[in-house]
Amino acid sequence: MNSNGFAIYPFFLTCAAISQYIALAGPGFSTLHKKTIHLEVRKPALVRLANTSVAFQGAATNHEYQPVLVSLLTMLGTEIVKNEKTLVLKSNIRDADWTLYMNVTGYSAPNPTKATQHAGNATTVTDHWTGSLNVAYRVLDRQGRVHDADNVRVSYDKTSVEGAGKGTNMLTGLKNKIPGMKGSTDSVPTSTEDLKQILIRKAVEDISAKLGNTSLPLQVRVANGEDRLNRAAVLMDQKLWARALQELESAGAFPGAEDESYRLYDLGLVYEAISYEAKGYKDQRTNLFLAQEMYDKAMESNRKEKYFVETVARLRDSIARYKTLDDQQKADGKLPPAVKSSPSVTQVATPRSGGTGKANSVSDIIKLHKADIPKEQIIEIIKSAPLDFNPVDVQTVLAIKEANLPIEVQNEMRKKVGAAPIRPVARPATPPAAPKKQTTK
Repeated sequence: MNSNGFAIYPFFLTCAAISQYIALAGPGFSTLHKKTIHLEVRKPALVRLANTSVAFQGAATNHEYQPVLVSLLTMLGTEIVKNEKTLVLKSNIRDADWTLYMNVTGYSAPNPTKATQHAGNATTVTDHWTGSLNVAYRVLDRQGRVHDADNVRVSYDKTSVEGAGKGTNMLTGLKNKIPGMKGSTDSVPTSTEDLKQILIRKAVEDISAKLGNTSLPLQVRVANGEDRLNRAAVLMDQKLWARALQELESAGAFPGAEDESYRLYDLGLVYEAISYEAKGYKDQRTNLFLAQEMYDKAMESNRKEKYFVETVARLRDSIARYKTLDDQQKADGKLPPAVKSSPSVTQVATPRSGGTGKANSVSDIIKLHKADIPKEQIIEIIKSAPLDFNPVDVQTVLAIKEANLPIEVQNEMRKKVGAAPIRPVARPATPPAAPKKQTTK
C-alpha cells in the first residue's frame, strides 16, 4: 500500500508481465513490433536507352488528335531524358541511333456530365469527368529492327464537386494528390484541357517506365522483435544496407521456422534495396534474384504470414523484366552482326507487341502465305504472338510486294505495331471497248 492507500505490487507485476511478453514475443510484424521504412523501388526497363541518341516521331489516325500527339512527344522526351541523363535527343531520325515512333489511335475528353443533389436546404452540383487516350508505340534501331511495341490505354473516370479547384479532393474539396501520379495534384480537372493533360501524363508515365529505369517510393514493413533484427532495422532505416546485411548474416539461422522466416524476409529486403542502388546491370540482376530467393524461403517457412505473399507479388514484375532482358541477350548473340543491337545501348528487350513467347517475323508470315495457309489462320497467328515488323523498311516492303501478301494480312501486321492501315486503291473502271466499224463492200 502507498500513502494514498493503493496497492503498488499489482502494478509492478503487470509491468513485469508486459516486459516478459515483449521479450518472448519473438520476431514479426505485430503491432508490438510494427516498423516501416521508405524504399525507392526501381523497375528495370524493358528497353534500356542509355549512352545513346534517340529521336521521337509520331502520327495520329485522326487530325483532331494532332494536338495530343504534339504534347505527348514533348512530354515523353522530357520525361525520358530526365530519367536518363546520358540520353541525347535528336530532331531528325537519320541522326539518331534509336527512334521512338508513337501513333495516337484514340482520344476522348468530353465536357463533364452534371448532376444536382438536394439535401435539405443544401444543393450540390457534381461533375462526372470521363476520358481516354490510346497510344501505340514502337522502338526501332538504325537497322529498322523493332525492339519493343505495345498499345497503351489510359482512362479517367471520376466525379467531383463542381467548383472544386485543382489539386482538391473529388467530393470534399480538400487538397490531395492522384495516387500514382508523380508530383501531380491535378485530381480535379476544371476544363477539357486539364483532362487532356492528365491523360497524357498517365500515358507518358506508362511508356517511360518501359524505356528507362523508374523509381517509385514505397513504404515497406521491416521485421523486428529480436536484438539483431532490431539493430538491422535501425541500419535499414538509415539506408546502411551493407551493414544491415552483415548484422543479419552474423545472426545465423533462428531455431524456429517461423522466427527464421522473418530474418529471411529482412535479408530479402536488404538485397532488394542493394539491387535498386546498384549502378551496373549485373549487380542489379544478381541482388534482385537473391532477394527473390530470400522472400521465397521466408514464405515457405511461414505460410501464415500474408505480407510475404504481397512482397513476392510486388517483386514478380521486376524479375520478369530481367528474364526478358536475359532472353534478348541470348537472342542477340545468335543474330548476324548487321542486325545486332546498337552497342551503345546497355540492354534491350524482345519485341512485345502482344502475347508472349517467340516473336514472329515478316519472313514467317510470307512463308505461311506461300504455303497456301488461309489468311484467316495467318491473321490468328499474327494476333497470338509478338511481331518483329517495321512497315517503313524498304527491304521489308519489297518482300511483301513480291510475295503479294493480302491487304487484310498486311493491315493486321500494321495494326500489331501501331501503324495506320493501308487503304485499297480503287482502280478506275475499264471503259467499254468501242464498237468495231463494219466495212461495206
